[in-house]
Amino acid sequence: MKTTKEKEHYIKEIYKLIEDNKKVSVSSLSFTLGVSKSSVSNMLKKLVKMQLIDTAPYKPITLTNDGKKLSKKIVAQHRLVESFLVEIMGFNADQVHEIAEELEHINSPVFFRKVKKMLGQKKIDPHGSSIPDIDF
Repeated sequence: MKTTKEKEHYIKEIYKLIEDNKKVSVSSLSFTLGVSKSSVSNMLKKLVKMQLIDTAPYKPITLTNDGKKLSKKIVAQHRLVESFLVEIMGFNADQVHEIAEELEHINSPVFFRKVKKMLGQKKIDPHGSSIPDIDF
């Protein structure tokens, strides 16, 4: 099964909930993503099939090793783009989230290596979140 923007968005949100020490459940994802619980359940089935998450009744949803690797990459790409837009292009921090939402899905390791290099190995994004250390 192919990774899509929507699947990557779910994986990223699961990562962020775990990063914030929050329990990941169908309800928490439904609330965070603003979608129905049935939509979340359907996507979770796909992510389980792709071996990106583990889930069991009455247990928190967790990322598999592959899920952790993918989610860290997506989060790093998002936060690097936000940092690039603020630091290099002069955007305000409150203007960059939507742009980063689109650019985080670019499949170009060389692009993200160059962004990372231009930022001087920056560790924190403009919103104060840590940028996962990824070798692109």
